Amino acid sequence: MKYTFQDSTELPVQRDFIQDLQDFIRISKEAIPLEKSIMGIKQGNKEEKAISQRRLEEIDKFQKDFIDYMEERVQGVESEEILEIKARTIETSSTVSMLKKNERLEDIDRLNRQALMEVQQLETRILATLSPFFETSIYGAENAYYASAEDKELKGRQVSSVNGVQYEFELNFAHGALKVEDLRELTLPVWAKSGILSREEKVKKMDVSDFHITNIEYEGNSVKTVLQDKDAEHIFTLSADDRTLRILYGDHDITGDEKLAPLIDREALYMFMVKLKEFFTKSVKSRRLRQVLLDGKNAVEENIVFDCLKLIAGIYGKLVRECIERGYTKGEVTIKMEEPGSVRTEKYVSKSEASSELSAIGTEGLELARILGVAEA
Repeated sequence: MKYTFQDSTELPVQRDFIQDLQDFIRISKEAIPLEKSIMGIKQGNKEEKAISQRRLEEIDKFQKDFIDYMEERVQGVESEEILEIKARTIETSSTVSMLKKNERLEDIDRLNRQALMEVQQLETRILATLSPFFETSIYGAENAYYASAEDKELKGRQVSSVNGVQYEFELNFAHGALKVEDLRELTLPVWAKSGILSREEKVKKMDVSDFHITNIEYEGNSVKTVLQDKDAEHIFTLSADDRTLRILYGDHDITGDEKLAPLIDREALYMFMVKLKEFFTKSVKSRRLRQVLLDGKNAVEENIVFDCLKLIAGIYGKLVRECIERGYTKGEVTIKMEEPGSVRTEKYVSKSEASSELSAIGTEGLELARILGVAEA
């Protein structure tokens, strides 16, 4: 599928931008009210805690004033009966005061637990709402991928960032465990001792095809991985980018060894590293958005998801404006789509429709409409 503006100029992102724009509006309509609900719960809980705190202070003040009053009333009194009445009265008052304070503290604890549970449920819903959109529809994001073996099962994560927004996915792979041979056959040159008496070191090509891949890091053009046999007796660390290649066997640098380096099958090794990169696109069974950060702060916990959406709207807004500028109808955001060997079709969304949907959110929606460039004049 080829995507162009209405004047047939190619879109800078080869995606169905109209669908992405509609998805952005949809997730905004879902996520922003959820964030507002969280803020409402937190504010309500804060106010209830303030009321309870005032009640605790009132109890403490009353108890202090009561004791002061009783002490004042018995000044100069020598009667043992009266002094005993005073002591028992203060003791009873203290007991009741403590009982009421504990009841109030239990109320605070109950309210805190209830608010926390409600907030966590809503936070989970926000992440679930954002997850499909963040997976594929944020343009210009830089992605880094990581995988490591935990209890012999490969677990992964994707960390992406754009314009100060960083988001992390938990990755589940189709393979529970991964071996080198799952990607391709591979041998690596090493020094090995041979002979019964002299135990002379000789060069050997070690077949590592059945080694487990225990760690992968893929950032930008660089990929790094750790291979080890089942007994962890032999461990290789491989790293490569567009210009360099390095292989460590334990602590020994094979690529820096004058005799071993020429024996490296670089073509096979580079193909293996390419397969490692493809693993993160072809073998991921599912993704789950774990967290979204804005300038290092947890956006969901800090209630700044709306600020993240504004930054994404800024990215989309540039494309919206270009669609309008290159289109024939200024009230519409239009693109063309063309499949090989088929006629071109147009797809559009009107500015008024997009603005109307966003305005249903409230002031936040109106601000997003303005950033996107679809706000009504």
